[in-house]
Amino acid sequence: MKKTYALVLAAGKGTRMKTELPKCAFPILKKPMIAYIVEKLERSAIDETVVVVGHKKEVLKDILKDRVTYVEQTEMLGTGHAALQAEAVLADKEGVTLILPGDMPLMPVKLTNKILQAHETMGNDLTVVSMTFNNPKSYGRIVRDKYGMVSAIVEDKDCSDEQKHIKEVNSGVYVVNNKILFKILKQIKLNDRKGEYYITDMIALMKHDYKVGAFGVYDAHLMMGVNDLYSVSVAERYLRDEINKGHMLSGVQMVAPNTITIGHNVIIEPGVTIMPNTTITGLSTVREGSVIGPNTEIHNGNIDEYCQVKHSLIYDSIVGAHTTVGPFAHLRNGANIGDHNRVGNFVEVKNSTTGSGTKAAHLSYIGDSEVGSRVNFGCGSITVNYDGVNKHKTKIGNDVFVGCNVNMVAPLEIGDEVFIAAGSTVTENVPKGSLTIERGQQINKDAYFNNLIKPKAKK
Repeated sequence: MKKTYALVLAAGKGTRMKTELPKCAFPILKKPMIAYIVEKLERSAIDETVVVVGHKKEVLKDILKDRVTYVEQTEMLGTGHAALQAEAVLADKEGVTLILPGDMPLMPVKLTNKILQAHETMGNDLTVVSMTFNNPKSYGRIVRDKYGMVSAIVEDKDCSDEQKHIKEVNSGVYVVNNKILFKILKQIKLNDRKGEYYITDMIALMKHDYKVGAFGVYDAHLMMGVNDLYSVSVAERYLRDEINKGHMLSGVQMVAPNTITIGHNVIIEPGVTIMPNTTITGLSTVREGSVIGPNTEIHNGNIDEYCQVKHSLIYDSIVGAHTTVGPFAHLRNGANIGDHNRVGNFVEVKNSTTGSGTKAAHLSYIGDSEVGSRVNFGCGSITVNYDGVNKHKTKIGNDVFVGCNVNMVAPLEIGDEVFIAAGSTVTENVPKGSLTIERGQQINKDAYFNNLIKPKAKK
């Protein structure tokens, strides 16, 4: 196969999205749609990807980094003008260019390769990827001559009454031989009605002197563009079903999979069970034997084998093997929970590490801390990490027992084998093997109740 390039048109604002983000950066299952496109192109037969940026270009560049070559469209003058901006990068290169919009996140790698192969096999100079809809409203129609050859693409608003009944429509994806592409783009005339240069006008310009063909895609949803918030939900539904099916066929049990959302880059090993109303996104990994959910959200989380996580939130954190999390726990900002831990009801762990066998069963906060192994946090015990200006660190050794309602005021170091009595507010370091008690002296006033409500003497 010839050298192949991809030209992604991603310069538009996407005003119908009603968002400050450029359209192609809008998240689908918490991942920018442009990232889906570029990742799939990287796994396809494409050798180099060029992205046309414009509106808020820095947002797209921050997403894609140096994975692609950038060209800029400074004026929004339509798709033909956008493609022409790649002339300096692609015009002198032998091969073919796949042109596609930056709002088409569902097109799979296999289909991309099949389109490129069809273009070469048919010997086309231009291949238009088409779809068939019973209700083709808003799509450009594929117009064929009396011999069945593609002769034009007419935008919906420019269609005659007869053309509006055509069901074969343009997907917005094309393959063009590089040596021809930019010569033809320069011949496109400005559309008076829209004030734009339509890339679709290539077909009429090429039909007499070059071979123009079409490649039909039967699963039209694979080529859907995401143009508004409703179409975001439709794309997410298709992606969710595709991703969940793949995991289930690989040995992941899902209970009520229609309520489960798994991100595109999530790794789940066989033998995992996902319960209803669970969302796992980002660069998350779930190892064998773990049970996740119900009602759980994990983003950029690494869950080791044979864990149980239910009714909880885990963000940017690690959970060690054979650990239970929840219900109603919250791990965030780099929490690293050791093996055989218990993080129980209404426990929050932030930017902290724990060793093996450590337990915080309920109503605790562990923040900015290094916690050893076999530590027990009693109900209501917390690390007090913030003095109103700065965050401070707490270090807790191994085999420490923290009583209920203990405040450990950082910066603080607690040695191994320490007992801290319930109700203590600890502000000084505690040496190994100590019992620490810090509380006011208890005073009992006898018969206080009786004296308080003693009836008044009768007159």
